[in-house]
Amino acid sequence: MTMKSKRAVIAAVRKAVFAGIVLLVAWVVLLGLRGTISADTINLMRQEMQQEATEPQVISLNPWDWNWSKSLWTSQSVSGIVGERLWPTIGYIGLTALFSLVLALLFLLIGKLISKITEKPGWLAKTRVVLRFLVISIAISAPIFVWETMAVVYPWLWWGVGGESPLVFVIAAFSASALPAWLLVQHGHSEMAKLPETNTIVDGALWRHLTASMFIKILKLIGAIIIIGMFVVLSSSLSGMGRTLVDAVNRRDFPIIFGITWTFIVIAVLVKLAAELIEIAYNHFRNRERKEEPAAEMVAGLKIPRWLFITCLALVAVSVIIAVAAPLIATHGYNEMTLSARLSKPSSEYLLGTDNLGRDIFSRLLFGIREDVFLSFIAVGIIIILAVGWGILAAHLRKSNDWQGDTLVDLVMLPRDVLCACPWLILLLLFVSIVGIQTTGFITISLVLLVSLTLLPRVAGIMQEAYHFAPPGRSWLDRVLIALPVLVLFAVAGGILYVSATSFLGFGVPPPIPELGGMLSGPARRYLLQAPWMALWPSATLIPLISIWVMSGDALLERLGFRTRGMWSKIWE
Repeated sequence: MTMKSKRAVIAAVRKAVFAGIVLLVAWVVLLGLRGTISADTINLMRQEMQQEATEPQVISLNPWDWNWSKSLWTSQSVSGIVGERLWPTIGYIGLTALFSLVLALLFLLIGKLISKITEKPGWLAKTRVVLRFLVISIAISAPIFVWETMAVVYPWLWWGVGGESPLVFVIAAFSASALPAWLLVQHGHSEMAKLPETNTIVDGALWRHLTASMFIKILKLIGAIIIIGMFVVLSSSLSGMGRTLVDAVNRRDFPIIFGITWTFIVIAVLVKLAAELIEIAYNHFRNRERKEEPAAEMVAGLKIPRWLFITCLALVAVSVIIAVAAPLIATHGYNEMTLSARLSKPSSEYLLGTDNLGRDIFSRLLFGIREDVFLSFIAVGIIIILAVGWGILAAHLRKSNDWQGDTLVDLVMLPRDVLCACPWLILLLLFVSIVGIQTTGFITISLVLLVSLTLLPRVAGIMQEAYHFAPPGRSWLDRVLIALPVLVLFAVAGGILYVSATSFLGFGVPPPIPELGGMLSGPARRYLLQAPWMALWPSATLIPLISIWVMSGDALLERLGFRTRGMWSKIWE
């Protein structure tokens, strides 16, 4: 057995062992979290039970005395509830992954055809690069709940399609597959950049590699697919654990919350382990067949024009200026109500119309941008030093480029793997159900801390990705330090995504404080046909807001010479 073969076997065994450790530690952490449920939260649950239950039960103030195998509200078995929804959930995840892979291969084929057609003249080829960058960046940045509202809910209401219609299932499946497909396309372009250019569109070796590489990538995106499925099933009749989890968080039915969280952790860890093992085997046998590595100049090239890079950074600066100057730009107070003007169409007085309470949407959008950007900056500021230190430690240990160095890195990254075993939205909902949301002035303190905790391991993952695919010829420390601006751009975009998604589900920034995700939920969806601008303008604001931060990160990534496009996908773990 060669040294490379031995290292591959050791890597496979190490991944399996560490996956088992991650599951064990995650189980112990979940057990420990049971004791963190406060007496105030339990008293609130008691009051709600007395109001709703026909035969109110008194639950103990000590969570350890509860029967954690049954629902606190219905006394149904947790295993029964989870088991009933497990296979539909797994089937939905598998179908979404398959659709995503097929869509991504189709998009890449179309892109390859367009590239062949537009090779000349030069200006057309440059235009193609810019358009591809914009389309992919916006597609991977669009929050799934925005896409679900505009592409799924609105057609259902407009066409009057019932929840049991096959058309509903098709639209829901396509909606769930869209974001992972574009993430795969981004990954596919990164893989194609590492290979020598080919003049043929149908290159068997190229497409076999892309299919295998993207199959592994879609398995690693299991957390993103779980989260996307949660949003899509909320507006459909599809059964699954996502809707049950959201309902359980609303009622603080902790046995159900913990049971579903544990189930999702097991699914995510096992699927990611399968991806790691397949990747180790694939890379080992592929490297044996390859006679030589691609030249360095083939791996990375500066394709994004400088003017686009500068424009992206300028738009980031504009978003920060709007956040700071929102009180000066706004034409009305964010909670100023004029009931006689409720649901008014856009006019000279109300530039973007009013909502169901007669509040000016334009002013609320400005304050919503302010809330999202400020909370994200605070969250990133809390974790940045720890995340950078974590990344530097892992990079330093990785200098020993052998199985011992790999093992040390895995040990250092074990806490990250434990936290990332739970998809970010489920982790946030778990924390929110235990801690609740506290607000002081214009800052939602507990939400910021929870978003920081959720971002931390994912930002550390971005640091690790940057190190592995840094520009050649740099020291291990340079590899980490030059990635800092990229890290901040992606982390702020991730903070905006996390805050808006949590608020959309009703667990984030509390009303009447405006927040873009919160503005899109509730009344905006109820009045979607009567006053579509209530949902349209928050959507049209949130997508560009996240997109410009992601585009800036991607553009800077390429300008600096990094050989990866997988950093943003770390945020979706």
